[in-house]
Amino acid sequence: MSFTNTTSSFGARFLTLAALAGGLGFAVESGAADAVRYTTKFGSKVSIAGTSSIHAWTMDGQIIQGFFEVPAGVVLDPAQANLAGVTDGKLNAKVETMIPVRSLKSTHSGMDEVMQQAMNAETHPKIQFSLTEMVLKGPHAAGTPLQFDTKGDLVVNGITNKISIPVSIEAADKGKLKVVGMVPLKMTDFKVKPPAPAVGLGLITTGDEVKISFEWLIALAAPAK
Repeated sequence: MSFTNTTSSFGARFLTLAALAGGLGFAVESGAADAVRYTTKFGSKVSIAGTSSIHAWTMDGQIIQGFFEVPAGVVLDPAQANLAGVTDGKLNAKVETMIPVRSLKSTHSGMDEVMQQAMNAETHPKIQFSLTEMVLKGPHAAGTPLQFDTKGDLVVNGITNKISIPVSIEAADKGKLKVVGMVPLKMTDFKVKPPAPAVGLGLITTGDEVKISFEWLIALAAPAK
């Protein structure tokens, strides 16, 4: 075999391998495009509301970290009558969120400290939620918020419980979406002892039931470079 033929044969193999590599690279990009991700934007709100023997109380925060992921081709657009990607009413979405316990603040002196102690913020500094099911409430009228029944795992104080939350998704300014929801909970379900501040000599007690409400602002994530 001549050197020329060998070079030609090598060149042909090289071109073939390059074409395959290019094909694999395209396949990887296609795989990455199999999901559309929305990420947190500034302006989110979360609130925990409860009662005590002397007054109602709330703890508010502005940090909801995480992402909302839907299959490629699904557009969360409340202006549209139909939502692509829904099978038997279910949307195959993935949601992971996290709220720092210490980011929640009240307007009552000392309340933050006693609640952080009750929730063991030193050991379990995060409230976390992972979506397990998302079902569209239909039919949806164009121009109204998308309405869903959702289920997921909520982690508070290191304890995981399954919860159900009705949520709505509505259009917000500058291309953002607002995910809104509220769920009633019991602190004792997460082994959080309702605080009884020592300053009240045990006369101040806190109710077990609380309501967690949120307005989570999200927008399409910037394409990866």
